[in-house]
Amino acid sequence: MVVKALSTQVPLEERAPSVLVFEDVYTRWFDEVSRWVRAFGGLDADLDDLTQEVFLIVRRKLAQFDGKNIRGWLYRISQRTVRDYRRRAWFRRAPKKEEDPPESGSFARPEDPTELLERREAERLLVQILAKMSQTRRAAFILFEIEGYSGEEIAELEGVPVNTVWTRLHHARKEFYELIDRARRGGRLP
Repeated sequence: MVVKALSTQVPLEERAPSVLVFEDVYTRWFDEVSRWVRAFGGLDADLDDLTQEVFLIVRRKLAQFDGKNIRGWLYRISQRTVRDYRRRAWFRRAPKKEEDPPESGSFARPEDPTELLERREAERLLVQILAKMSQTRRAAFILFEIEGYSGEEIAELEGVPVNTVWTRLHHARKEFYELIDRARRGGRLP
């Protein structure tokens, strides 16, 4: 008589570090890490690259990870990666020697140039406004208002009391609206 071993799926978060497999971590956490990267101020154009950079670090350090609080570990790696990215931002702003050629063979309906310009201008202004906010307030604001995290989830990620999250969010909203008003007075908004 042969006895088959029953395999039960142990949630990734509860596995011991020796059992963590990079591919599982990548598959389970990629979307969430991408959201965190965006919340920390990673530009949409660089979002995939930054998320991949986070997972390069994860691959390199996974063997040393103690297996406790994988969510918090990934969150901190994301936070530091974006911080370093923002410090190197002036390299990205250097003028390019040659523009990338337009993609050919696209079957998408061409966008109205006016709509495209208005959308890009609005995105640029939003990025500028968010960049003027403190990092902790900006992260709370984006995670709550844009990404849809609850206050409790943000508190757990940041390792702070939930009341601190609500305070940061209150001040972030106030600062955001003040920056919007300033942009209106400066004639950059209707």
